[in-house]
Amino acid sequence: MSYNLIAMQKTKPTEFTTRSFFIDENNTLLIKSNNKLIIVNLKLKDMKPRMIGTVTKSTRTIEMKRKRGKHLHYMSNSYGFNDYILREQTSFDWVRLSDDLGNHWKIPVSYILDKGVYLNFKQQGFELQRFVSLENLEQFRVKQEENRRF
Repeated sequence: MSYNLIAMQKTKPTEFTTRSFFIDENNTLLIKSNNKLIIVNLKLKDMKPRMIGTVTKSTRTIEMKRKRGKHLHYMSNSYGFNDYILREQTSFDWVRLSDDLGNHWKIPVSYILDKGVYLNFKQQGFELQRFVSLENLEQFRVKQEENRRF
């Protein structure tokens, strides 16, 4: 009986570096990164941190997941994207958005910055966001046969 010794070797996990940035008087951006990934969390005032997305450095893409019942702004039929993160970051050019209904979109950050509509719910403790309607997202839909992740 033989064993592949290379496959059996334990590899040391790549360690993450953690940094935090104040984006306004109430909200903090929490960043964990290594040589392959950047994990982005947002801590709103008096709330636990919430996951914004994970950046894959090699593809310059941030992956975001949404639950339609929780995240869709019903009056505008749109999803929101954190304005500060999109404007200030230099690590990604694409947003890979998916929802719990099986929809997938790959959206250029420049499109969200150019076409996204500002809505601010600061009174409720939320950060400034740019919203893009499902109708406008349709042009960026990734079909199942085009999606390597299916």
